[in-house]
Amino acid sequence: MRVILITLRLQKNLLITLDKLRKLFIFLLLILSCDFNTELNDNIIARVGDKTLSKKDLIDKLPKNINSDDSIIISNKIINNWALNQLLIDNAEINLSSEEVEKIEKISSDYYNDLLISTYKNKVASYNSDTLVLDDEISKYYDSNFENFLLYEDIIKGRYVRLNKNNFNLNEIKRRFRRFNEQDLTFFDSISLQLLNYSLNDTTWVNKDLFFNKIPVLKDEEIERIVKKTLYVVKEDSLDVYLIKINDFIDINDKAPLDYIYNRIEELIKNKKKVDFIKKFETETIENAKIENNFEIIN
Repeated sequence: MRVILITLRLQKNLLITLDKLRKLFIFLLLILSCDFNTELNDNIIARVGDKTLSKKDLIDKLPKNINSDDSIIISNKIINNWALNQLLIDNAEINLSSEEVEKIEKISSDYYNDLLISTYKNKVASYNSDTLVLDDEISKYYDSNFENFLLYEDIIKGRYVRLNKNNFNLNEIKRRFRRFNEQDLTFFDSISLQLLNYSLNDTTWVNKDLFFNKIPVLKDEEIERIVKKTLYVVKEDSLDVYLIKINDFIDINDKAPLDYIYNRIEELIKNKKKVDFIKKFETETIENAKIENNFEIIN
């Protein structure tokens, strides 16, 4: 009985393999052997009127690393969608009025020109030193506009580690976590696989809620006490141990520290410089064209 079952399974697998090979053969036949009686027979796989779809166009549209079954299905869908689009375009050109077609052509032309000009101006601005932002500029902008940079969230500087309470190295981990010098940071890098979760970058401001969401054993009043008193805390549940140390905090609606909004200010200044440069660039382009007699207003 066992031999019969094995034989049936082998036959079934053989049938599946043969079916896949047959589909792959059909797909390759479609790609490699289509002939539409044109000069490009070896490269064309579909035709609608005098418009053609080449093998390269089809292959470029296919996702990478797909199996033969999916290749056949997706190829058929691509070919049918391409054919449908060509047929609808042909019908639209016949059935739409000349005014409607001209309106669409103008919209397309305007959009193309706007996109071309915008891309060119942005490229010119990105390579110009006038749009670079220096650290001193960011500091001056911050000092002059600090009232506009009030916090909309509580932020903290802190670190935490979560690990199994049966960890053989628990006492050493606690000691190093609390001290936390450069050697200790290297130590934590070396044992990172033992840690269930951790955040050790305690010199960077982070959102308080996002930080404590990773420590579900704490209640709201405990979190407030730990933050306000910048405490070191060890907390346990049935399985794990949490080590927590808060170094600093700033409350919502207080002045945001510069390092917390540095990138935001840099982007504000850069955008303003970019706008100013583009205005200057546009004016100079007009003036240079007049000087070179390449532009004139004819009354």
